[in-house]
Amino acid sequence: MPANGPELRDIHVPHVSMWWPLAPGWWVLLALLVLGVIALVIVLRWRAAWRRYVDASLADLREALARHAENGDALAFAATASQLVRRVARMRDPRSVTLSGASWRDALAAMTPGHDVAALATLDEAKYRRGTDLDVARSAREVEAWVRAAMRRRRAHVAT
Repeated sequence: MPANGPELRDIHVPHVSMWWPLAPGWWVLLALLVLGVIALVIVLRWRAAWRRYVDASLADLREALARHAENGDALAFAATASQLVRRVARMRDPRSVTLSGASWRDALAAMTPGHDVAALATLDEAKYRRGTDLDVARSAREVEAWVRAAMRRRRAHVAT
């Protein structure tokens, strides 16, 4: 043996980046994050499309309200509003097309529990009576609220 012992060289640690390559757990976490962002974007786009659909459904009501403001024809407004309520009700329950009177009122109430549907049910009769004393602004608000509630419950019903 040499007197000084074996000749040792310094240890050189290779340079390893702190960020790359990632451990497998980080890759899984990154993939879950990307999937979560994609799912969030899909849900937000779907909700925006649904809101546009509901607003487009209510466009006829807004047009009828504007026409009523111009010409004061409550009969035409009642016909348009009643038709909108019937279309939404048919979407929720196809059997509701044939209903009238108390059964129609009950069907409307069943579609949106908690909403007062008396004014909606009178729209069906008001569209046939000349000189009806229909509160158009109130009816428009109630129809819009009912349609939004009925379509919201429909969406929740479809998701389950």
